[in-house]
Amino acid sequence: MAVDPGTVAEDDLNTNLLVFQFVQALTVLDGQSFLFLVVPMSRIEAEATMPGDGAPKSISGFGDAQLGFVLGVHGTPSLSPADYGNHPPGLAVNLLAKIFFPTGKYSESRSINIGANRFALRLGAPIVYAIGERMSDRQLMTVELMPTVTFYGKNEDPLGAEQTKQKPLFTLEGHLTRGFHENFWASLDLLWRRGGEVEVDGIDAGNFQSALSLGATGTFALSRRASLRLSYGGVVSRNEHGPNGWMARAILGFVL
Repeated sequence: MAVDPGTVAEDDLNTNLLVFQFVQALTVLDGQSFLFLVVPMSRIEAEATMPGDGAPKSISGFGDAQLGFVLGVHGTPSLSPADYGNHPPGLAVNLLAKIFFPTGKYSESRSINIGANRFALRLGAPIVYAIGERMSDRQLMTVELMPTVTFYGKNEDPLGAEQTKQKPLFTLEGHLTRGFHENFWASLDLLWRRGGEVEVDGIDAGNFQSALSLGATGTFALSRRASLRLSYGGVVSRNEHGPNGWMARAILGFVL
């Protein structure tokens, strides 16, 4: 799968990804929360012919849509932009729930697909500790941690089997971010994952995942309502079934 994969393909793949994300801020229990929708599109190219596919070496289309909600439970008051800028930094704790819908392009005759052909539920707790005089401090520093666990539904139409199931996958995402200018801030990034072994017709596939990725991100404020985020990272440690490779990402964001 091209977007947020729960399983790791053994083939060498090149993936181009375009993601549309809509975020709506809400006030819940006097705190700021967010509802978001993600619709990805992807093109996957294999260096060799994909098993079961015949001649094609590439596939493109929409991925699995994702609907999520972030609930602010501590240190996340609902404030105007001006009041938020003067808000004292400190600890902020949120709760995350995200559902993956099996809307992506999928074929049981393919070994590599854009969609996963199953539902999935991700639960997490994004935690941020901010250090500075106020939230609008040009040199504000934040330490961000987001532990999550993802639970997977069954795929009833996998290639070469009757059914596949997957054990939960644990991830820990971390960022150390610092502002350098009112229009630029950067971060060091970390992603650790563990678990996610697949069962094929009730038999463990023995593909337990473990991997650590490191990277860096730079964010540029293009205007009061637009920003550009550039990221680069790669896997630095893994077991034989963990993901491998590198990723470059550009995110253009707008506030409506």
